Amino acid sequence: MKRKVSSWKRRNPKGNMLVLILAVTLGIITALVIFMMSYVRLMGTQSEQKTAIEAAALAAAREMSKIVVNTPQYGYVGLSDSAPNGNGTQVNDGYDTSVHSINTLLGTTLVDYLIAEDLGATRGGNEMRELARQDLNNAKAAASALMTVLQASITPTGSATDKDGNTVRPYQEALNAYNSNSIRIAGNSSYVNGSLQLSLGAITGGAPTNVRLPVGWSSSWPTAKTANGRYKSYTVFTRGTEDWVFAGIEETVKLVDPAKFVATHGGLPYEYDTIVRAQATQNINDNGTTRSIMSSACAQPASVYDPLPAPGALVVAYPDGPPTGACFQRHLSDLILNSGCMNDGDDDCDVLTCTSGDFPVDSGSSLSANGSLWPLGSLDPNHKAHNACKIAIYDWLRRGGTKVNVGAVKNAIDLDWGPAPGMVGWAPAGGGSIPGGCAYVYRIASNGDVTFQSKTIKPLKYYVVGENQVIMESLGVLTNGAPSVHKVDNINLGPAYPGSKGAAWFETKYDMYLRDFARQPGRSSGGKHAGEPIDDDLVAKKSTPIDEATIQLAANNRSGEGICPAIYSSGLGAKTKSQSGSAGLGAVPLIGPQNDFAYQWGGSTPTLDTNAGKYKTYASGGNGLRQTYQTNGTVAEIRFRREVDVYIETTTTTTDPDTGVTSTSTTSVKVDDGYVQLK
Repeated sequence: MKRKVSSWKRRNPKGNMLVLILAVTLGIITALVIFMMSYVRLMGTQSEQKTAIEAAALAAAREMSKIVVNTPQYGYVGLSDSAPNGNGTQVNDGYDTSVHSINTLLGTTLVDYLIAEDLGATRGGNEMRELARQDLNNAKAAASALMTVLQASITPTGSATDKDGNTVRPYQEALNAYNSNSIRIAGNSSYVNGSLQLSLGAITGGAPTNVRLPVGWSSSWPTAKTANGRYKSYTVFTRGTEDWVFAGIEETVKLVDPAKFVATHGGLPYEYDTIVRAQATQNINDNGTTRSIMSSACAQPASVYDPLPAPGALVVAYPDGPPTGACFQRHLSDLILNSGCMNDGDDDCDVLTCTSGDFPVDSGSSLSANGSLWPLGSLDPNHKAHNACKIAIYDWLRRGGTKVNVGAVKNAIDLDWGPAPGMVGWAPAGGGSIPGGCAYVYRIASNGDVTFQSKTIKPLKYYVVGENQVIMESLGVLTNGAPSVHKVDNINLGPAYPGSKGAAWFETKYDMYLRDFARQPGRSSGGKHAGEPIDDDLVAKKSTPIDEATIQLAANNRSGEGICPAIYSSGLGAKTKSQSGSAGLGAVPLIGPQNDFAYQWGGSTPTLDTNAGKYKTYASGGNGLRQTYQTNGTVAEIRFRREVDVYIETTTTTTDPDTGVTSTSTTSVKVDDGYVQLK
């Protein structure tokens, strides 16, 4: 009898395999789906975290760009320039002061160095190069002080101040930016408390900075060192024995490649690490598994461009007419040549500084010798007059920043001033006449060119000496300034010689007085005006007047302006120190003492006139933006005064006893000397 076989034993084994394969496939697909979902979530998380850390880096760089620090070298410095409109930068005269970017300071010293090179050794190049070298060292010191503050500010508890005196906290702002963006991170995630770190460094290869390349320079930099018409950061620029390295600062806050970030660049003579790197860790709960993801981003701070609308003017003044004799002066180069009339053995300068206010109008102010303010001790320990003029020209150019056209300066140095003004009537002398006064004004235009104006003056008011600034004096600096003595007879000498008729002999000699209002910049060293230009109507006129004669100044076909309007202002004229012997007392009020300040008759002797109305002074009652930021003031004035000898004339009448003929004779006796004070 046959046994029955159950139906299940007769099933096809292939069906079982299909079921198994299907089950395995579904498992794999499920696992892949879960993995893909986890991967997508992870990638989304990383993308969101990247956005968050970039926001943190940008926030830190933005806050760092606001930080300022007061330095003894330049006053307020930061990563960014700023116009003088910060409440926290106010100085003792009530006005706000500018903030200088460390890159701008470095760039200014470089362009001034290039100007000195182009001028050459015979026209002041060596001395101006030394001044630029000193300023380069000062810029480095100011930058180092800023870096110390920046390093401290990026710590979790760090802070600094901005130009308005507000507290700036880069780390806190970076953390706020990170947290604001991290709330969008996909999945169950959380910021690891305390994991955000900020650090400063550099970038390899460099990048464009905020400093434009020089205009009108006779040479050029290798193209590999520049980009977009700017210097590259963390790149060495060498001239002579000096090196310049710019920090990573551009015109906008921007992200930079983290792969290029280095804590220290290395291979550079010095560097200022301004690139900020932000790093943070985020914990991600991935289906019960905690993953820690660390992300980083780097950002570069920015500097706004300060156009410096009115950097200030340089004035060369001749209240008694320019020298036309053997020691003639018709160009700026005549003042700075290393040979000739401004570099004789008797052309040493006294260097004086003012303390306790502006001399002489502020009560308690005084002048005293201070040779330490002479910056060319190693090159010229004798304080020669031609080098004093180079210092004044340099300080004027320094105010123009990086935009100064190198070629324009070189051409301006050689620009011919044209013919000297003629003779003018002198009221105290009745029908007599004396040489007409003039002033030559140089300004820096908005595009960096140099403009020139010639102005007649009758006479030119005295300037005060700004607090902590300098006046340099050299008596007899031009022995043969005029071709001959000019005599004016039959004048009233005034209360110094009552009842006496006299004569004024305009000698061939000239004395020099140089007031530099910007030798010492900044709040700490520059006095109550921080080394800013002095308010001056003489130079505050429009730099592009209508009806001007165009004068070519720049090698690249840019032009400046030149006109000769008549400017009349009431005022006086005089002098101060002497290297040999005492200065003359003149015959006040007609002939002032041999001292470049106003004097009045004190009853028995001349006395210094401290009436502010007799002087060009700084604006009073300051608040906020200084007027000379938008309208030119005077940075430095180089003034030449023609010496005047005072004679008493005695007329004697005699009658010849034999012929009865009557004759008169006049004898002149020198009684003093000084300068024309009253016109």
